[in-house]
Order: sequence, then structure tokens, then C-alpha cells
Amino acid sequence: MREYVRRSEYHPDIKKLRELLSKVTDEQKLDILQRIKYVGSTALHVAADRDDAEMITTILSSLHSSYRLDPLMKKDFVKRTPLHVAARGGHTEPVRAILNSVTADQQMQLLTEDRLGETAIEMASGETANVLSEYKNSARETADAGEFIPLNSHFV
Repeated sequence: MREYVRRSEYHPDIKKLRELLSKVTDEQKLDILQRIKYVGSTALHVAADRDDAEMITTILSSLHSSYRLDPLMKKDFVKRTPLHVAARGGHTEPVRAILNSVTADQQMQLLTEDRLGETAIEMASGETANVLSEYKNSARETADAGEFIPLNSHFV
């Protein structure tokens, strides 16, 4: 992961990464995700910026659902969460990968998280803004029930 975060041309073998992630505890994964940074950005921020939904899905699906929100709420050096980064870049698939990995209640937390006066929806445009709005509407409807929206589900 360190190479992925530091070198834009580095693309890890996802199968090998999954295997390595399966060998460590969720606490160790969270520690790795928090310690490996480049200019304040975590691996999830970098993946969101690179439009790398597969990396986001690989990392988040390796964590138990109760551990997924914490790394997604981490802010980079300009106070953006990975969702803000994906939204600002117009990266629809990373947006879906992030939001599909958490419960409806957690989706609402991510979607309402403020970055200097802007939410991810307000930072997005075009298709990405539409997708974020659909997630927000759906999350609002199901948040009270605490339903889990499984990885790889799609609203559009």
C-alpha cells in the first residue's frame, strides 16, 4: 500500500493484496490505513483520486462492516474525506464503491459530512451528483431501519 500511495504509476496485484489483507486483523488494517499516508492522503483518498473503485472495494471489503466508517471519515490535508475526493473528481464508480460498503445510516454520515461548507453532493457535478443524490434519498428512507446495503449493489 505504501507504494500505491506514493507512486502514481504503481498498481498492485489486487489478488495478492486481498490475500495479504486476509492475514491481518481489522485493527491492524485500520492501523495500516492510518499510518500509510502521502501528503496527508490515505490509500482510500488516493484510490478515490485515481478513480480506482477496485482498490476501494478491496480495502473496504477486507474490513468487517463495523470498521469501515472510520477510515472513510478520515480527512486529507485539505479536509476532504475519500468521498469528497471522488465526488470532486467526478469519479462515479469510487463513489458507489464507498457508499455500497456501508449501512444507510453510515451513508448519511458520509453524505452530510461537511468540507469547508460543502458536502460531497455539493462538490460533485453531472452523473456523479445524480448518483450521490440517489444514495442520499435511498439512505434517508432506510437509515432508521439500519439496513445494510451490500457491496456491488447499484441504484442506477
